[in-house]
Amino acid sequence: MPLNRSSVFLEVLENLSKSTYISEGDDVAMAKEILYSASHFLKIPRANAWLMNDDETALICLVAYDRNRDDFYSEGVLKAVDIPLYFNHIRRNDIIISFDARKEEFNQELLESYLIPHNIYSMMEVPIILSGEIRGIICFENTDDIRNWNNDEQHFALALTQLLTLTLETKEKNLYRAELEKLVKEKSVLIAEINHRVKNNLAVITALIRAESNRVKDEYHRELFNNILSKSFSLSTLQNAMYQSQNYNQANFSEFIRMLLGNMNDTYGYHKKVQISLDLEEVNINVSKAIPCSLIINEILTNCYKYAFKEDKDNKLVLELKEPKENSYMIRIEDNGPGLPENYRTKGTGFELIDGLIDQVDGKLDIQTSSAGTTFIITL
Repeated sequence: MPLNRSSVFLEVLENLSKSTYISEGDDVAMAKEILYSASHFLKIPRANAWLMNDDETALICLVAYDRNRDDFYSEGVLKAVDIPLYFNHIRRNDIIISFDARKEEFNQELLESYLIPHNIYSMMEVPIILSGEIRGIICFENTDDIRNWNNDEQHFALALTQLLTLTLETKEKNLYRAELEKLVKEKSVLIAEINHRVKNNLAVITALIRAESNRVKDEYHRELFNNILSKSFSLSTLQNAMYQSQNYNQANFSEFIRMLLGNMNDTYGYHKKVQISLDLEEVNINVSKAIPCSLIINEILTNCYKYAFKEDKDNKLVLELKEPKENSYMIRIEDNGPGLPENYRTKGTGFELIDGLIDQVDGKLDIQTSSAGTTFIITL
């Protein structure tokens, strides 16, 4: 009982669809498998695949196969300037069936240069379509006599071409992915370099301030330099928290607070007993708000360590960070110090700076103070 050709075609297509060349985007290797199968199962002597160049002025042979010689080779280049009628015809993005190729008007430009030299009488040309644009064709060619391509053969040719189209799509995606990975790597290197330079610059600024502070003669000016050093460290801490989180539009503010408190304890609390209670949600704050907010917290904590905490008592510090709703933040800082003086806003305790920074981020600062301690509530 003779084999049903449709069943054979389906089996060939199923086997080809499992080829790893498709997922690898190896268009040449996949084209060879397709042309070999087409030539043997359609029983035609010749099959070849062509791709358009970038400006669509030429068809470049990807690979060609000759069944009689069992050989893969290249047919070279077909230029639009030499065969404009043919190029206009294939841009219809439709399968072209030429039962008698030599009599078709659109093939006349190919007659002397291609059809007669290769003894081609019938052709079936299937366009390779990517993103709605023709990117090439696969030519199925019969020599010696005229061939009537039936429906099963046409469907088989269309399916074979679709497999090469899938391979080309994968190749493009792989190229885009490789380019994207390259850009990401370059961006990472650039960000690391920027971070290194910013870190070095802040370190240089800090060293200069510290060197100048060693030259002052009185405690008042020494304290001014120490305040500047504290603010410089706050910015450096925030920048480091952003770099470690790999999020350069937002800062991991809970991590920033932990790092800042560690520095405060080392700088101001080494001879004071401070019990710290933290309730910090993992919150990321946009950098435009994070920078002013870091300076606000730095100023408040500095005041706590300098004025609220004493060496001869059990000092307590409570710090909360919450995000009650999206893009809305609450920071609460509470100490158990003696409370703020009545004229604290004019006593040089940094509240002029704090108020200015609160306005900058369109926030609100609520202060509750008594002899039992002070609570600062910042809402953004």
